[in-house]
Amino acid sequence: MRSIKGGGLFPASFAASLGVFGAYVYAGLRTPIPGEDMDVSSGLKVERHEFRTADGAVLRLKRYANAEGSPVLFCHGFEGNGFEFDLPREGHNIGVYLARRGFDVWISSFRGCGPEPYNSECHGWSHSIDHIAIYDAPALVDGIREVTGKKPFWIGHSMGGMVLYMYLQGVRFADEYQVVSDRALVSKHNSSILGGIPIASPPAFWWPRGHPFQIATQSSLGRSMIGALILAMRARGVIFPHVSIGNGVKKILGNRPRLIKAASRSPLGLLLYCRKNTDSDTTTSLIKWAGDDVSAKMFVQLADGIWNINFRQYFPLAFKGEPYDYTLNMRLITAPMLFITGDKDFANFVGIKRYGYDMISSADKDFVTFKGYGHTDLVMGKNVEKDVYPVILEWLRRIEAKMR
Repeated sequence: MRSIKGGGLFPASFAASLGVFGAYVYAGLRTPIPGEDMDVSSGLKVERHEFRTADGAVLRLKRYANAEGSPVLFCHGFEGNGFEFDLPREGHNIGVYLARRGFDVWISSFRGCGPEPYNSECHGWSHSIDHIAIYDAPALVDGIREVTGKKPFWIGHSMGGMVLYMYLQGVRFADEYQVVSDRALVSKHNSSILGGIPIASPPAFWWPRGHPFQIATQSSLGRSMIGALILAMRARGVIFPHVSIGNGVKKILGNRPRLIKAASRSPLGLLLYCRKNTDSDTTTSLIKWAGDDVSAKMFVQLADGIWNINFRQYFPLAFKGEPYDYTLNMRLITAPMLFITGDKDFANFVGIKRYGYDMISSADKDFVTFKGYGHTDLVMGKNVEKDVYPVILEWLRRIEAKMR
């Protein structure tokens, strides 16, 4: 009898979720059309740049050029692209905010991501997050240094901050899959940037006991679902490695602003942002411009982190080595760091402090938690220009002054 009840739980939950989502879509169809995109970069000098990775991928960046200012490299999260920092919304665009204050801003998109004409190339979607850290990250940092003659700051949201952790650990491939930390690269990479700002970037997938995500991910049902997802994505990666998420949603919704708005305000957005801390025009722009795709291996690697708690390298089922553990090697980070978190974020701020801020060896490190903020609203929420952006600006200027 117990197994029959458990077996009906998922279908019932799925049906309920579809019903709620349908209600949001219906409500969205009856609401006013979202506001039009804005031109928020008037007067700024815009350039397009290309950098080639060591394995041959071409990464395309948008630059708000200020040759006299310190370079700032923006790196996006999972299922996104660089335009999450460059939305066509006044007061919700940190790239323009910093460019207007004299910084040399570089908006990047990792391989396979980015809207035209800033879409970065992808080699068959066979990459993991390790490939991004080992190939894309050095190409971006070294490319900016070559063009400007200066070390950049790195601001990464979610996975973009996790890639920063990986880059600063000086990782490389010892063979096709085995990731190792190279002592020479640790030193080189930590000295190649002025500092890093990970925003809502978990070094481990840890939640306090009793937290909804701790219950969901550590319960027998949750672990069964995560395990099934990992196996399904491993199988998919062999045949269809390209997982179309952001572009898939845009393809389904098409040029229908009401539907895009409805989707952006639906329960599907609960993991993306604290809904009451955002407005519908900005979340519509986020879905329209900044949603993007991932690879199956990236999916497996993140799901494995949730399963294992510690974030590890991607490895196939036949892997015989010891998986490199990024969480256990956070101590290798010595560059100046500012951790930005939100108390409503699913990427729990307590875990980010415990496994990130407390673990790194940086002599100059800071930790800030914003009340009422979720995940992506730390970048584009209602009041970010008043709450979050000034904190980032003040830290950048302080590190600049210290490095002179």
